[in-house]
Amino acid sequence: MSSTKYIGTGEITSADFKSVKWVGVSKSGAPVTIIINDAINLGNIDWTFAEKNDTVESIEMTGCYTNTDAASSDTTEPWSLEVGGSPVGAGNIVLGAGVFYVYEGGDYKAIALTRGGGKFVVEREIRQINADGDRGPVKGRIVMDASTPKLTINVLTILESLTSLHAGVAVSA
Repeated sequence: MSSTKYIGTGEITSADFKSVKWVGVSKSGAPVTIIINDAINLGNIDWTFAEKNDTVESIEMTGCYTNTDAASSDTTEPWSLEVGGSPVGAGNIVLGAGVFYVYEGGDYKAIALTRGGGKFVVEREIRQINADGDRGPVKGRIVMDASTPKLTINVLTILESLTSLHAGVAVSA
């Protein structure tokens, strides 16, 4: 019987940054796709073992910017949301079931089975520039200082996906 040994490499490499996506549908059946580019799992390997229960790990993939020039006029955030068709009314409701993928080897591959689905959030830091005498927020003086997209996946722990989901993990030779 052969075995596979995983090790912590102790370093983050460019291979640890991946594009991830969630593909689901709206109530009307229109495809909904969320993509986060240059995403990395900044979290720990965190498994809870319980009698008569499967190990479910919450993986949070955080999108990273590739632009390091703070003075650049390109403020594009590292995420996108695409909705197919043109559903209206209740047809616009996004259903919770979907599939999570990671881009590796030139193609998107399904990550693993999920239990409890997942979550998409874009955490933003918005600042109001206030001046004496302002009665409240002033159009033109509201700026976005930061934006961090995150795709969280509650995944049944499948060992062959360790290197796809965790930074600094490799298969030992």
